[in-house]
Amino acid sequence: MSPATVNALRYLGAVATLVVGAVHLQQYADFISDVPTIGVLFVLNGLGAGVLAILLATRRAPLAAVGAIVLSAGALVSVLVSMTDGGLFDYTEPTFRAAVVIAIAAEAAAVVLLLAYLATQRAEAPQRLDWTERQRAVG
Repeated sequence: MSPATVNALRYLGAVATLVVGAVHLQQYADFISDVPTIGVLFVLNGLGAGVLAILLATRRAPLAAVGAIVLSAGALVSVLVSMTDGGLFDYTEPTFRAAVVIAIAAEAAAVVLLLAYLATQRAEAPQRLDWTERQRAVG
């Protein structure tokens, strides 16, 4: 896969992760701040997503991709649990509001894009190793 495609997966994953965080922070400011435990989790999600998106633009991108996948997948599971009768920490999400739909779409996109990015990294790893070994043999 071309380096441009690999970078596109990484940067699009970073944007999706930023959207995840932005939606959580917006919802916190709008009304979730009044909900015990859930409010704190929304702030942590928003801040964590911001940090991970920044790290996705650095050399630590594979590790940040794993973190962003865990954060987004965890948020997806949390939304699903919050829509059950028992809710999540006594909070029940009543409907698929626009913010919920945007968050679900961004979380799913982040997971798919960053899994694809990691798959390309894994596929290219043996080639990088071979190149390194060739350099040692030449040098």
